[in-house]
Amino acid sequence: MKKRTVTIASEEVEVDIVRSSRRTIALYVRPGGSLQIRAPWYVPIYSLMQFIHQKTNWILRQRDKASRVEPAAEPEQLSDGSLIPFLGRKIAIRVCHDAKAATELRGDELFVCVKGEVTAEALAAKVDMWYLGEAKRYFASRTHELAAVHSDRLPSPGSIRVRRMKQRWGTCHPNGNIMYNRELLKKEPALIDYVIIHELCHLVHHNHGKRYYALLERLLPDYRELRRRLRKG
Repeated sequence: MKKRTVTIASEEVEVDIVRSSRRTIALYVRPGGSLQIRAPWYVPIYSLMQFIHQKTNWILRQRDKASRVEPAAEPEQLSDGSLIPFLGRKIAIRVCHDAKAATELRGDELFVCVKGEVTAEALAAKVDMWYLGEAKRYFASRTHELAAVHSDRLPSPGSIRVRRMKQRWGTCHPNGNIMYNRELLKKEPALIDYVIIHELCHLVHHNHGKRYYALLERLLPDYRELRRRLRKG
């Protein structure tokens, strides 16, 4: 097996070349974004590199799909003292009894106040509602803030919505509306900013072509490293 590098959308991508007695060329995008090409013994290297360049758009689409990490599920059982992720750190659940039955974050502790006895299911539901409310507030505020910072290159978004998504961290609709995965709130702020900028760039280019990645790189020169960290979970 030989290793080469190829430039895809201004990024150096590693390619593993596997030779065999097969008759056709097959190209694969690995989970980390690297490539593997399987080819007959007689096909020269330059032909394989040409084949890869012809597949640039397909490779970009597959690498984008690979970045849609399925979020981790909620812990099955939550109780007083359970640790849950929030903005890249761990916060502790503190169950308290209060007639107001409110949920409030104080430092690194999330106080979930309940009336009477609380079941694990009811506690999980309260935490879920808190996550959703915080995600709506944080994503809306941060999206408009970043759009304003880059107003010379990015238009203002339409509506900002939040819901659970199985495979995407965010998605931008042609009408300018942006949807974020609630689970993204568990990631550190730098990774959240990457997803927000990623979606805002789609307000300009509704694809993952070269011009899209050129714009993304101008706004986030380290986007490759951020994307790698997000893929690793």
